[in-house]
This record gives sequence, C-alpha cells and structure tokens, in this order.
Amino acid sequence: MKRKTLICIILTAAVFLFLNAEAAERPKLCFDHYYSSEEVVNSLKKLNEAYPELTSLKSIGKSEEGRDIWVFIINNPETGVDTDKPGIYADGAIHGNEIQATETLLYLAYYMLDKYEELPVVKEMVDKNAFYIIPIVNVDSRGRFFKDPGGYNIGRTGRVPYDDDHDGLIDEDDYEDLDGDGEILQMRIKDPNGRFKTHPENPNVMVQVKPGEKGEWTILGFEGIDNDGDGRLNEDPAGYLDMNRNYGYMWQPRYIQRGSGDFPMSGKVTKAVSDFVITKPNIVLGFAMHNSGGMILRGPGSDLVGFYPPQDIAVYDFLGKEGEKIIPGYRYLIVKEDLYTTYGDFDEWMYSNLGTYCFTGELFLSIREQYRKSEQKKVKPEERSWYGAIKDLEKHKFNEYVNQGSMFKSWTKFDHPQFGEVEIGGWRTFTTRMPPPFLLTEEVHRFASFIMFSSRHSPEIEMKAIEVKKIGDELTRVRVRLTNSKAIPTLSRKSLSKKIARKDIVKIEGKDIEVVSGGIIEDIHFERIKYEDNRPWMLFTHVPGFGKRDIQWFVKGSGKARITYDSLKAKNKTIHIDIE
Repeated sequence: MKRKTLICIILTAAVFLFLNAEAAERPKLCFDHYYSSEEVVNSLKKLNEAYPELTSLKSIGKSEEGRDIWVFIINNPETGVDTDKPGIYADGAIHGNEIQATETLLYLAYYMLDKYEELPVVKEMVDKNAFYIIPIVNVDSRGRFFKDPGGYNIGRTGRVPYDDDHDGLIDEDDYEDLDGDGEILQMRIKDPNGRFKTHPENPNVMVQVKPGEKGEWTILGFEGIDNDGDGRLNEDPAGYLDMNRNYGYMWQPRYIQRGSGDFPMSGKVTKAVSDFVITKPNIVLGFAMHNSGGMILRGPGSDLVGFYPPQDIAVYDFLGKEGEKIIPGYRYLIVKEDLYTTYGDFDEWMYSNLGTYCFTGELFLSIREQYRKSEQKKVKPEERSWYGAIKDLEKHKFNEYVNQGSMFKSWTKFDHPQFGEVEIGGWRTFTTRMPPPFLLTEEVHRFASFIMFSSRHSPEIEMKAIEVKKIGDELTRVRVRLTNSKAIPTLSRKSLSKKIARKDIVKIEGKDIEVVSGGIIEDIHFERIKYEDNRPWMLFTHVPGFGKRDIQWFVKGSGKARITYDSLKAKNKTIHIDIE
C-alpha cells in the first residue's frame, strides 16, 4: 500500500472517530421518568457542554436556603446577540410540588438542541429567537420534594418561615412521616358519624354517605401529629410564601391574598427572577409552567386589572386556540372569568408591567387516567373529582390494571400517639397532580410544541422600499413598507398605551440628502399621512401582528441613503437605496 493512501485512510479514520466522539458527548435524555433537581442541573450542564456554541448556563441568584437559581439560555451568536432578537422566556415549578413543569422545560431545551441540525423548522426558530429557560423557580421546595418525605399536595410554597396559625410560633406544626415509608399520605379513623364509608367494590375507595346514612370513616388529613396542642394538624408547616402571588403588579396583603408575602418581591427567588427578566427587554412572550388541570391560561387574574385591549386579546386568542389543537383536551381559559381571582401572579406582572404576552400552562389532564372502553367517551361533570379526575373507583381500576397498583398505598393500621388506631394510605407522592411516567413523554412533547409554535410567531419583520419617486425638480418621495408575517406585534397594545417600552425607530440617513418631511402612512390609498414635526428623518412606530406599517419621507438632494429599522422586540433591519 502506498504511503500516501495509508495516510489518507488514517486521516479519514481519525475524522470519523472524532465526529463520532463528538456525537457521543451529546446527551440522550429520556422523559419516561421524573428528574430530581440535581439531575436537572446536571442535564443542563451536559447540554451546555455538548452545545457550547448555542447555549450558556448561569445562576441568577440564591434561594432562601442557598440553592442556585439556574437560567439556561439558547442563542445562536452567528445570527446576533440574544438581546437583538425576539426573546422567549419560560419558567417552571414556581410551586415546588408541580414537578412536571420542570420536565417540560428540560424537554423543550433538549429537543431544540437535539433537533437543531435535523429539522429546518427548529433551526430557523432557534436562529431567529433567544430562549431564556428557568426550569426550576422554586429550587428549595422542588429539591426537597425528591429528598424529604412528602406528598402530591405538599411542598407548594417557598421556604420562607411564617407563623401560619398566628400563635407566636413559626413552622412548628409540619407534616410527619409517621410510618417511616418515605411518603406523607392520608390518615383516616373509624367513626360511625363520619362522612365517608367504604365502597362495596373496593376497600381502598371511600364514598360520601347520603343524608341519614350511617358513616364509617373520618378523614383526618395528611400524616402528622398536633405538635402545638391547638387541636389542629399540620396547620403551620415549613414556610408559606406563594411565589406566584408575590409579584409586583396588583399585589395584595395576606388578608386578601393568602401567601402573598410581606411585600411585593419579598422572596429572594421572585426578586432574582424579576431582576433577570427586566434585563431582557427583548422578551416578547413568556410561559409559566404549573400543574394540573390541562389548561392554557391568560389574565386578567382579578377585576382590579380591568379589561385587556382587544388587539392583545386577538394575539392571545390566536395562540391559545391553536394550543387547544396542539394539546387535545386542554382548554384555553381566562383566570378571573373561568377559574378564580388571583393577585400578584407572574403572568400578570409580565403583561401589565412589562407589556409582554404571557401564558400559564396547567399541565396534565388527569381524566386520561381512564378505565373505560373508549377514550372519546366524554366524562360527565358528576364523574369528576376535585382535580378533574374521574371518580376514585375508576381511577383505582386504572391504577390496578394499567399501572399495576403502583399509584396507591392500601390503607394500613397504625397506632397514632394522639388518636390511637388509625389507618394510613392513599394516593402516592408522584400521582394525582402529575401523570404516570408512561404518559409523561407525550405530555411534555405536546406542551413544548405549543411553546415552539408560539415562538415561531414572534415578530418577523421584512423591510423594503416600495417607492423612490421624483416629485418635481428638487424633491424625492421615499416610501418604505415594514411587514410582520407573524401573530405577535413588535409591541403589545398594553405597552403602547402605557408607554412601557420605546417604540420601533425607522431612520433615513445619507451624506448628500436632506429630509424635508416624514411620517407614518395611515392610509396609502387616500394619502393620509401622520407627519412628524420634529426630526422627521427619525420616526417612531410599531408593526402589528399579521400586518404592515408604511413610512414616507420627502428628501432633497441625491445619492445613496441608508434606511434602518431598530426594534427592542424584533431583529433590526437595514436597506440601501439610490436617490437620483
């Protein structure tokens, strides 16, 4: 074999091994299980290492218990710095027990990076936008959810000490894992006057007794003892700051809004998140991920906010109604009209303070835990329990025959130090508010797809000269058209009406030209122009979604002219024209 040929073979093999080694470094994440907080951070670090040219990972602050709050940024520097592009913000698990919110955002980041070179739509979307993803907002409570004994409805709030029962003591009556099984489940006690009895078909199921009917059980609540002797259980658990009631728009004190904190942004985490967000004025769209109920929510959250402008409602409606199609069974709803009143929540702060469209995603349709012939058969309202799930008997059959009994711990006798013989059992920690792992993959993919669909509708501006026309001997009329082919405008109507952010700037400049007049064309057919009295060469405007904006100048002189478009929320544009 000739030496030259041998060298070529060796080099080819070396390149092959290098490329495969590089590919091997790219993590393959699976979403058929729940990631602990440590696993989430490690996964983000691996993604950052595998895609250093597209990603960055940094801590934006510390929580009350000293944990880092991580933001994962996806941006292609070859198409510009992040703040020169439309920004998409998404966070999850502001409530620590709403854990699949984190999985959704980890999946979103992973999918966009993993499919970047494979799918042209993904590449185009990533190149166009900058993504700011905080998978875990409530780093303390979600971190503890995987380590401490807990339950599906425990660990919602921030770890800010608070005297919930107003007895002068702080966090003195928390939940306790009495039977030492690593979970905090329900307790029930025999009581002939209780409101519940055992279902005749399943000893694990309790049903409410009818009026005049003899009872069998009283539900005592989650595992615990009366630590402070006030006749109540678990009424002063660790912390109570609902961080999604702690933001600085229409914040209300605790006697109006439970969990709101001492003052707006009093939590270290909410302050860190808000401080980060306001450094990114390019953010056009936000998502706050929660669970459960299968909902895509928008504000307003209370009557104090008032009505949203119809132009902004049109944007919300377009995206929200498409979301209902992307995620079958989910409902696009308005918080104060379709659910309940809230104050100081994140999405309202984003929209009303920053002028940024923001959705809340309530993940998981628990009616998917069905045991019936056809999934298409509608579940009647009377068949639904508090979480929107089908009634317990059918859910138990789903647990037994579909999930092999893993979701429920059968009632077991326990000698309670205060109540005597009780029984402990119930739906386990990773149930009720979150899907079984085998349903998780589709759940996270569909909502991530809604985020990506919405991101593709961030402002996309094209600018072109539609007329350069000589008017008499000295003047030339220049007309420029800005078009936005996407649903989201460069500025929301809220932002425009409240003067939250500066408008887009369109300028014409040239060494040998003089701008005599300029203005926004309100009707090009009837020649209606709104002229600018001062500095007519620089005009302030915005471009609506699925719309256009026409600009006109009269200029003297001849030569080359440069026209620039400068926007906070969309990518800047420049064109050059010749004026004769």
